Amino acid sequence: MDFLDNAVNTAREAFDIAYKKTGELVNSQKQKFDIASLKNKRNKSFEALGKLYFEFVKDENIENDEIRALVEEIKENNEKINKLKEEINSAKNKVVCENCSALNDETAIFCSACGNKL
Repeated sequence: MDFLDNAVNTAREAFDIAYKKTGELVNSQKQKFDIASLKNKRNKSFEALGKLYFEFVKDENIENDEIRALVEEIKENNEKINKLKEEINSAKNKVVCENCSALNDETAIFCSACGNKL
């Protein structure tokens, strides 16, 4: 019986160790997931902050050369994006409402979505 008791005790100890290690591994993976999730939220906050700051300074005279260069780059890219959108809409014979950005027929006088005069 001593042999069987020793075997059971040894097996139980091994199981307890394995259980503890598995729990530590699961906890570690959960913490890594939480870190990744928080980093993602932080990056979204940085992006939102950058957008707010851009809107705040886009028409201002900026002293910092790096910030001024980024603001000008964003403005240029926005202009290029808008021009490309206009080209796409023109090819579709559509016009964009300035009020709600809805697509309307080129011959429309009023926006079909919001009623704004085109």
